[in-house]
Amino acid sequence: MRLRKKQLLIVIIASIVVSSLAYAWVARDEGTRAKEQEEALPGVTKFEAVVNGMRKMDVFVCINVSDGLTEKEAELIAGTTFIQVKGEYVWRRLETLTFDDTQIRAHYTWGYDETDLGHIYDMTANLTTLQIVVDHCF
Repeated sequence: MRLRKKQLLIVIIASIVVSSLAYAWVARDEGTRAKEQEEALPGVTKFEAVVNGMRKMDVFVCINVSDGLTEKEAELIAGTTFIQVKGEYVWRRLETLTFDDTQIRAHYTWGYDETDLGHIYDMTANLTTLQIVVDHCF
C-alpha cells in the first residue's frame, strides 16, 4: 500500500511539473500564436477560474477535453487549479473527486503544515464552457 501511495505521488508530481511547464511556455510568449491565429495551442486547454467570486485567473492544463476525460486528467485539472490558486507551498489532500464528460468536482483539505489540514477548498470545473469556480477559506 505504501508503494502505491508513492507511485501516485510521483504521478501527481510529474503531472504538475508538465502542466507548470506548459503554463510557463504559454505565459512566456503570452499566447501570441493563439491570439494571432485565434486558435488554441495544441494539447493545452485554457480554463478561466473565478476564485471566491472575486478574482479571475487563467489555468492552462496539458489535456484535450474533447476526447473524453480520464481520472488522471480530472486530477490534473483539479491539482493544477489548486496550485495556481493556493501555491505550491501548502499541504493539501484531495478528499473527493467526481467527474464526467461535462463537469469535475474536487474537494481538498489544506493547511500550512501536515497538522493544519483544517482548511477547505472546493472546485467545480465546467468542461463545456471551460469555466472553473473555486471557493476556499483563508
